[in-house]
Amino acid sequence: MLSKGELVKQEFHKFYKDKRFYVPILILFCFELILQTGIVKPFLKKNSYAANVNRIINHVLEKQKEHDPNVLILGTSVAYQGLSPRILQDYLNPLNLKIQSIAIPGSELIVQDLASEKVLRSFKQVKTLIYVAEITMPWVAQSNLGLPTLAMIGEFDKKVFYKLPIEYEYNILMEDWAYLFIKSIAYRRDFRDFLLDPGKRIKHISRSLKNPNINFYDFENDHTEKMSSYAIETLSDCIEKTRAWNLPPYPNNSNEDHKKAIFDTCDLASKITIETNQNKETELYFRRLSKVFHHYRSRKINILVVFAPYSHVMRHLGGKSRMQVWQDNLENLLGKEQAHIVDFQNLFDREDSNEYCYDTIHLNKLGMERFSQALGEYLQEYLKINSFTP
Repeated sequence: MLSKGELVKQEFHKFYKDKRFYVPILILFCFELILQTGIVKPFLKKNSYAANVNRIINHVLEKQKEHDPNVLILGTSVAYQGLSPRILQDYLNPLNLKIQSIAIPGSELIVQDLASEKVLRSFKQVKTLIYVAEITMPWVAQSNLGLPTLAMIGEFDKKVFYKLPIEYEYNILMEDWAYLFIKSIAYRRDFRDFLLDPGKRIKHISRSLKNPNINFYDFENDHTEKMSSYAIETLSDCIEKTRAWNLPPYPNNSNEDHKKAIFDTCDLASKITIETNQNKETELYFRRLSKVFHHYRSRKINILVVFAPYSHVMRHLGGKSRMQVWQDNLENLLGKEQAHIVDFQNLFDREDSNEYCYDTIHLNKLGMERFSQALGEYLQEYLKINSFTP
């Protein structure tokens, strides 16, 4: 008579010899191989982090034959929504120069590093980088990789990105590596969204095919909503007035998404430290920023660090002390003569800044136009002095 252990062993042998054990594994393996080819990238959920980074980078590279840039914009959603490449191009036309944006919403420095490395392989004419910085970012440097960052990193070539999380001094978990290397894990939420509402995804894909973007730029802000609709004066006032973001009524020229964006950015701003001195977080941030700038410095590309205008409710988070930290660190990174800061934080000082803001840090269409015009005028003079042959 067989012992209990021998019976278990016998049953186990029967199990793994059964072809029904291998069929699901084979299906999952083939499914993963298909995902690894990148064939599903064009069909990802609209405006998801993975879809955004693919669309932005692919679009500017596809347009290179007709629009090979001399000036490049890099940054987060502040640059993405706040600057119009179309308007800026009008200012650069007399100089026979071309401008392009690779600003990516929600991108941490590690994503900007990957984006820079990828586009500069093709963009050989770039002589000036406009880096749209956010003055509070050095005090909120992240030590863990969030899902948005993982989603974006995973869209780049594995040969490039696998070392970066360690070089960027992140605390990396096993599930982070699984997210980066196994697409069936990375895209699981996208699959769920598709299964819950396939019609919406199909309509978006159909519209994209029928109306492709023929502009040289990927995006231009068309949001007409404004923070002033809520008569907000302070951060606490902002949180109180927008806390019930999913409940009407909404002011004219506003909606649930707009109200939620205001609440989210006000709530986040209220949690940002008011410390203004150099600390471990700022040191980590500027070590990471130096890696981004390395791609440009090695090509002898001029770097302009630009600060965008914000809502006045964010004013207490800026100030001379934080600006001095930026100045000191940029001088260390770029050299005293090359550390160029262009500060537009006070662009709307004599007006109600909330007329030009979608939420606390993002501009609406009118704000984008004003900011782009101001920067365009500056660039005309700067690039005349720092002239070069395209």
